[in-house]
This record gives sequence, structure tokens and C-alpha cells, in this order.
Amino acid sequence: MENAILHGGVDELNTIKEHVLEFTGYQERNAELIKEEARLDKLIATKEKDLSDETETTLKKRKSELTATYESQLSALNARHKKIKSKKEKDKGVKVGERIAEETAALRESNKALALEMKTKLKTGKTPRFCNTTLFYSFFMPRTFGEFLLFILGLLIVFLVIPFGIYLLFFAEKAGELALAMIYVVMILLIGSVYLAINNKVKEKHLDTIREVRNIRKQYMSNKKSIRMIQTGIKKDADESTYGLEQYDDELNEIGEEIKRVTEEEKDELNKFETTTAPQIKAEIKSRYEEELTSLREKYKEICAEQKNVEDMVKNQALMMSKQYESYLGKDMLTVQKLDKLIARITSGEAATIGEALALENGK
Repeated sequence: MENAILHGGVDELNTIKEHVLEFTGYQERNAELIKEEARLDKLIATKEKDLSDETETTLKKRKSELTATYESQLSALNARHKKIKSKKEKDKGVKVGERIAEETAALRESNKALALEMKTKLKTGKTPRFCNTTLFYSFFMPRTFGEFLLFILGLLIVFLVIPFGIYLLFFAEKAGELALAMIYVVMILLIGSVYLAINNKVKEKHLDTIREVRNIRKQYMSNKKSIRMIQTGIKKDADESTYGLEQYDDELNEIGEEIKRVTEEEKDELNKFETTTAPQIKAEIKSRYEEELTSLREKYKEICAEQKNVEDMVKNQALMMSKQYESYLGKDMLTVQKLDKLIARITSGEAATIGEALALENGK
């Protein structure tokens, strides 16, 4: 084989050249197919994404439109429900007020008479009006728990909060504990003097009147407590049958049923959309892309098959050339340009065989 190649001439070189050209053609075609395969793959991916995006956008839009229709109805019904409920509460408030006024009328009339009686007694006895206050009775004639509590709170304010407040604001940085003691002395003298003055000149002087007013006041406060209890009981009463609000209840129930019906209908339509409409939309959009995608996939498949075939040819041709020519001529000589130079040496008469032409070329 070696002698056949190296002793060959132009015909053998042309045969080798044809193999080289064939190998180069396979390589170029393989590169083209790889490039085309990548292009088609990218194009198919783009088309599939367009299909997916259009499907998703369309479904989202259609579903949103469907939901918006029902939500608009529900919003209007809820607004109407709220309006009627507000009117009912307002009307009920008026009826409750009338009921409270009616059921407490006797107590309120009694308190008017008691208030007038207390005022008259204070005026007749020439007793100061402040003697008919909770504060006065808490400090000078405490009896109830609330009055004793107010009395203790008053002592804390007078003999703790006020003295310490004055001390901290005006004397803490400039004077010591002596200033605090002096403040207490002043407060005790001042408050004590006022307390004794009121006790001696008001309470003791008008004691009988004050006691009479207190007894009347006790009934007055009892009536007020009864009024509050009646008010609380009426407001907490869940029975609305006495207020004549049935027309509101009927309308509210009717709207409630309508809201329930629209909600169920929306649920059914959304279920229908997911099970029937959505698949139809998907199928319709897919059909518009299907022909082009099918064509591209078929072409991609053909290109892949051809590329694999051409790649095998490249491998086989490279293996054949390696076995038959590279070991004799050298890999660097297996190009069209180099082979043309060898042919030119033989054609010009410089060499008679491939071996001689190769020697001249390598020795150059």
C-alpha cells in the first residue's frame, strides 16, 4: 500500500484530492446542519412560549372578565344590603328611644319632682347648692362605697400628688426635704382650714336640710340607676318584634338570598370555565400554532437525522483518510492546496512520483 501510494502519480493524487474534497464537504455540511438545528430549536422554543403566553393571557383575561361581572353584581347587592341595614338600625334606634322614654317616663317624672324638691329645700334653708353634690357628700358625709372611694382618691391627690408635684417642679433642685415638709404643713393648714370652715359654717349650720336633701337624693340616684338598668335591658333585648321592622327584615332576607344565588352561580360558572371553556380556548389557540409548530418539528427532526448521518460520514471519512493516507503523506499534506502543489511538481516534471514530489515539498 505504501509503495502504491508513494510510487503513484497524478491520478492517485487526484483520487486523494477527491476524498479530501468530499471530507471537507461533509464537514461544511455538518456545520451548516448544526447551525440550522440550533436555529430551529430556538424558533420552536419561541413559538411554544408564544403559545403558552397567549394561552395564559387569554385565560386570565376571560376569567377576570367573568369574575368582574359577578363581583359587580355582588358589590351592588352588598351596598344595597348595607343601606337597608343602616336604615333599619336607624329606625330601630328611634323605636328603642321611644320605648326607653315610655318605660322610664314615670321615673324621669319622679326625678323631676325630686330635683325640684331638693332645690326648694336648699333654697328654703338658705343652703349652698354645692351641698347637693357627690363631691360634698363624699368628703363630709360618705356612706356608699363610691363616696368612700372618692374620699380616699381626694386625700391622695391633696396630700400626695399636689405636694410632691409642687416639690418636684419648684424646690427639688434648690431645697431639700425641709421644703417638702413645709409644703405638707402649708397644705395641711390650708386644706384643713377650708375643710373645717365648710364643716362648721355649712354642714353643721344646715345639717338638717342637708340630711333631708340627702334622703331625697338617695331616691333620686336610685331612680337614675333604675333608668340606666331599663335602658341597658332594652338595648340588649334581641326581640325586635315590637318595633315593626319586618319590612326591613324581609328585604334583607331577599337580598341575602340573591347574594347567595349570585355567589353559587359565580361558583358554577367558574367551574364550567375551568372544565369546559378553558380547554376549548386552549384548543383554539393551539390549533392556530399547530400547523407551523408541526412543520418546524418535522423539519427539525429531518435536520437532526441528516446531521447525525453526515456526522457519521465525517467520522468514517476521517477514519478512512487516517488509515490510508495520513501515515504516508502526513496529516498536514491532506489539504487541497498541498495536494495541488504535489500535482504541479509531477506535472512540471520536477518529480516522477508522489514520493519524490513529497520529498521535494518537505525539503523546501
